[in-house]
Amino acid sequence: MQMHHLKFRVGLRTVKTGISVMVLVIIFLVLHRGNPMIACLSAVFSLRNDFETTIQFGESRVLANAIGGTFAMIYSLALMQFHHADWVQVIILPLLMMMVIVVNDGINNNRGIIGASAAFLMISFTIPSDGDYWYAIARVIDTFIGTAVAIIMNIGVHPIKFDEPLKKDVQQLHEHIIEEVEHKSHY
Repeated sequence: MQMHHLKFRVGLRTVKTGISVMVLVIIFLVLHRGNPMIACLSAVFSLRNDFETTIQFGESRVLANAIGGTFAMIYSLALMQFHHADWVQVIILPLLMMMVIVVNDGINNNRGIIGASAAFLMISFTIPSDGDYWYAIARVIDTFIGTAVAIIMNIGVHPIKFDEPLKKDVQQLHEHIIEEVEHKSHY
């Protein structure tokens, strides 16, 4: 690996992500809501470069989390019904995981499969031993809160659209700069 190709930068999306996490931590502390992990992850998954894309990802994320949370509630009910027997985790959990994927695919929410799977697994594996399906509902609400904060972070942020000739000029300039840097690095 050549070190001169590494680029470290702090862009606007990175800053908005950090601020989103900070806002969520504050909200959860003020409301005594507990662990903000799921809300923060939801914000990170949903937050994009601009408002429109964040809305699209946010909608997919909310739908995916509702699906993942619903199946986590079913898992929670199965755990309670069978007194937290290990076989529920070994057999029911993987079957429900497959159902999360099938439902998202069936409703054409393919971009939400990873988020739904993550929500399902995070909720399922963090259900307290004395917890019930209300725990899963609370975590789904956490995802809504995280997505809402991500959307708010991008209100008024729209992508800059270049016309094709300018885009081509910028690409050619970029290629020229790369060639110059590579040429100079050989000496």
